Amino acid sequence: MFTIIPPFVYIIIGVIAFIFVLLIALIILLNILNRRRIKNMFTNVYNLLNQIVNLDKDNSELNRIEYDLKKNQKPPYDFVLKTEGYIYYIKVVDNHSGYEICVNNSVKWQIRKTFADESMNFVSDIEELMRMELPREDSTRIPKKLYIIYPGARSLLRYINECEMEFIHPTTDVYGTNIITYNDLKENIDFIPRKHVKKDKDKNTQLSLKI
Repeated sequence: MFTIIPPFVYIIIGVIAFIFVLLIALIILLNILNRRRIKNMFTNVYNLLNQIVNLDKDNSELNRIEYDLKKNQKPPYDFVLKTEGYIYYIKVVDNHSGYEICVNNSVKWQIRKTFADESMNFVSDIEELMRMELPREDSTRIPKKLYIIYPGARSLLRYINECEMEFIHPTTDVYGTNIITYNDLKENIDFIPRKHVKKDKDKNTQLSLKI
């Protein structure tokens, strides 16, 4: 004896199947858009860094680090920029939401939606380069680490101690590296020194705030 299935059951099954297919299509679309956004991010950074190379083509060189996920482990940096006086190992940090980034320590950079945000969201994929010992390829170029926050950040901060922070500027030494936003670098590519410059020890441009 066959059981008669009410028509509304078929309707419910059809609606569930439609929603499922719609969700799958939405996930695929979001993945495509995200990959395109990431590609544009690296293209924009490459084009910007290439402006620095064009200022001094004889002494400058830019390489984007390509890798095959099937064969090679992802390197800790995305670009190597050689100028007359420096070799920069550059990591691009995706911050498309433009949130505040606060450096808690050398390998823990917190992403904060607001100043009072206590959630434990951290910037990913920075630790390997921060811990990396930079090779000295020649005697004239000084190796340096550089992080580019793309496209920007509401503010860049770091802890001085448990209750005091300071703003991070392009020239601020942050545990042996420098941090700059793409937007700031776009406004002034001279934020990345090409030649050796003497630092003014008496000049202090840091602003700090107590919390």
